Amino acid sequence: TTGIPGSTARRNTSQQVGYARFTVNFNDPNVANGNTKQWLPAGALIIGTDVQVVTPFHAATTNVLSVGLGASNANVVAGGAAAPGAVALTQNIAPTGAALGPLAADSQLNVTYTQTGAAATAGQAIVVVKFIPNNDL
Repeated sequence: TTGIPGSTARRNTSQQVGYARFTVNFNDPNVANGNTKQWLPAGALIIGTDVQVVTPFHAATTNVLSVGLGASNANVVAGGAAAPGAVALTQNIAPTGAALGPLAADSQLNVTYTQTGAAATAGQAIVVVKFIPNNDL
């Protein structure tokens, strides 16, 4: 996808679960404020998100990874739902808030990594947002 709303949002034409998969690095541009990764289509139902930490994020005090619809939200993966400080797989994180129901419009997935203490020099995770598109149209 190109990151432009509309026809670039992911769509399946058959009865399948879709997904948006993206990598998050500790040093991605603007990751502290919300880095746009992909788009989900209007009407989609998010059914869970998996976070695979490949390389631990290791800021000195705290490491928080969140994913949301919009730059300041954490309604797809709330901070603390996944543990970015260790190699791990956290599966089927349930959405909250506006990410619970059918999406009202094409929606950006944004990831945020916040840290405190001495800055991290490593960290990578793979995020997979699973969704069912509205193909009842």
